[in-house]
Amino acid sequence: MNASPDITTAALVAVDWGTSRLRAWLLDPAGNPLASAASDDGIGTLNGGHEAAFEKLVAGWPKLPAIMAGMVGSRQGWREAAYLPCPANAAAIGAQLTRFTTDAGRSVAIVPGLAIRSDGRDGDVIRGEETQLIGLAEREPAFAGTVILPGTHSKWARLAGGSIADFQTFMTGELFELLSEKSFLRHSVAAGGPELADAPDFALAVRRTAADGLPFLGALFSVRARQLLLDVKREDNLAYLSGLVIGGELAAARAMGSLGTDTSVRIVASPALARAYARALSVLGLSAEARDGSELVLAGLARLARAAGLLEQTR
Repeated sequence: MNASPDITTAALVAVDWGTSRLRAWLLDPAGNPLASAASDDGIGTLNGGHEAAFEKLVAGWPKLPAIMAGMVGSRQGWREAAYLPCPANAAAIGAQLTRFTTDAGRSVAIVPGLAIRSDGRDGDVIRGEETQLIGLAEREPAFAGTVILPGTHSKWARLAGGSIADFQTFMTGELFELLSEKSFLRHSVAAGGPELADAPDFALAVRRTAADGLPFLGALFSVRARQLLLDVKREDNLAYLSGLVIGGELAAARAMGSLGTDTSVRIVASPALARAYARALSVLGLSAEARDGSELVLAGLARLARAAGLLEQTR
């Protein structure tokens, strides 16, 4: 998106600052984007210098207050924004922004993460995805159900009445990477085939762990056995491994009550990941609707800015 001729009407800078990427939007008073910019200055690549990286990205824009979400609020970020307990809605989150003024005199507000503490669980945290969930609640205020946010650490959240009621993290993406690239299973898999979710082996593996009840840790060794006993191609085995870990995630989520035949489900992910999870759910006879994560994070930032008095309230 290029700068609009109405850039002088801008009211706020909205920022999604993750581990690997920094994205910013210039918003008008109603929360509509006038311009956008992005860089590879993610929190994971910086060793200090947050203000310099941010100001470099938005150079040429009006010097306005900024609202930021993501890993920018982690202990490794610009300022740590403490976790807020669930359940939490836009008003509660907007009231707990971490605010400070930069050396250059810019006002900055960082969105807090969310935390789960309970006797039955040893805790869980979320940082960044809460903004997408608030964006979904803003776009679909009547939605009540489960939201899946796949990734390195997949999040399953329960949304109802505009509030994030609960969530659970599954280390699915990281586990898949470790198994396929670092474990002895790496000798039985290979990239280069079609999109993983399109392979019949993907659906078979989802069925094994999510429907047939094959224990997940036992199922993993079948990746090796399939190559030795059935001469399965390594590319097909990679799709099988992907199906096993995603199927294991679905089985765990269902056991926790996050996935039922009457549960409304949204998937917030890149197109490829959204297709993979939709395909996995279809193996169980379930369906879901996909939503664009970038659009939702912008909607969430604008909603939280309004809740915090940084943007005008929607009339």
